[in-house]
Amino acid sequence: MELGTEGIGITGALVSYYFICHRKVWLHAKGLDFENVTGNANVIKGKILHETRFPREHERERQIDSIKIDFLKYGDEVVVHEVKKSRKFEDAHLWQLKYYIFVLKHKGVNCRRGILHYPASIRRVEVEMTAEDEEVIERAVSEIREILNQQTPPLAKKRKFCLQCAYWDFCAV
Repeated sequence: MELGTEGIGITGALVSYYFICHRKVWLHAKGLDFENVTGNANVIKGKILHETRFPREHERERQIDSIKIDFLKYGDEVVVHEVKKSRKFEDAHLWQLKYYIFVLKHKGVNCRRGILHYPASIRRVEVEMTAEDEEVIERAVSEIREILNQQTPPLAKKRKFCLQCAYWDFCAV
């Protein structure tokens, strides 16, 4: 798949949400960004974490098209670094990081690795992009596009973690 216009507008958050909840993808993309208006404690903690961790990194929150990378390390190849508050949605975090690698590769950047940082648990997860991962990302981007083209949001699927979601009140109706 050529990234071309396919990747435009697809943010890392949308990719992460895709692996958590398709309804959240639609709501967030349509401007119902409850995480930033509700004063959600988890969101506030995450923002504080991003502002205070890794202060020596000079290129923090690097915006490249529609993605915002926490920081990059340069050497023989570029390594993407993402900082997360909790491991609760680690699988979604992994795919978000792989999406960033995918985008950089399609822009001609020598990048195939990344690191997820979980400062609260003093844990780091090294990630390497595979050909199979690229296929998953391509399918995810395609399905995200399909979700965004729907007139109404996907049905809510009640899960245990939904109670702590910033969109809970909207979905619980």
